[in-house]
Amino acid sequence: MSHLQITQDTRGVALTSRDSDLFMPGSAALSSNAPPYLNKVAELLKERPHRKVLIDSISENTGSSELNQELQEVRSLTLMKALTDRGIDKNRLAYTQPNAYGSQTGNNTGNQYKTKIIILGESTSEMNVSAIERFFDGLYKFGNNIFN
Repeated sequence: MSHLQITQDTRGVALTSRDSDLFMPGSAALSSNAPPYLNKVAELLKERPHRKVLIDSISENTGSSELNQELQEVRSLTLMKALTDRGIDKNRLAYTQPNAYGSQTGNNTGNQYKTKIIILGESTSEMNVSAIERFFDGLYKFGNNIFN
């Protein structure tokens, strides 16, 4: 996905994507772009079976704060279910509790609602980040050609 960022977070390697690339607007239903993305994330996690994963979301700012908190929690659970369906042990997965202003790790800016899947304790120096980014870029371009 061209909007995927792979960065070193203080907690591990963060795979950050726009919610609009993963979810239908205002919904916890996965978009057509999500399955290939989640397949690749699951592959990365299977290569690191000793690492735990944290899903960290930033809530939208439309509607009530309670509705947005609930939406982000359901989206986090949707991602956890999608990863367990792909063979990731549910005991490896957790998510941060959203709050009215975004995730526990910061506020959202620029109307780019994002979800981070953080591979805890991992380092970008241990991963072939450029190859992973090229894969996601190709996947995003392929999806745009098919659906646009």
